[in-house]
Amino acid sequence: MTVHADKGAKRHRISQVPNDLLRLETRSALKIPMADDFRRAFLEHVEQHQTRLTDLARATGVSLDVLKKLNTRPTGSTTVENGMLIAAYYGKTVNEFVSGAHVAPRQKLGNLLALLTPEERQLLEAQMLGLVAARERK
Repeated sequence: MTVHADKGAKRHRISQVPNDLLRLETRSALKIPMADDFRRAFLEHVEQHQTRLTDLARATGVSLDVLKKLNTRPTGSTTVENGMLIAAYYGKTVNEFVSGAHVAPRQKLGNLLALLTPEERQLLEAQMLGLVAARERK
């Protein structure tokens, strides 16, 4: 088993893209368009949904400072993890968020559901069942 791990690690080292090819002085040529697209989408979503940055920070766990920088600085960007949380707040994947794709209600719920822990999913299911049962009693 150790032999397999050594061979696997060596193969991964050889086949992976070297980090130095992606590293540039301040912002890489690849990073600029992606950051600009994400920032544009962020600004559009905030305006379209009239999202308060404090509400977004509270709901996503992304710091208010990061959101303010993204909102006000032309070169503002964030991490992939923060981008995923921000996109999920709007019920979208990062790709859907950046592309401006319309997301069907079921897909939106599926995207949000995927972010929950198993315990949170169980709680949500119990709440949904309770809502359906309460409606049937009326």
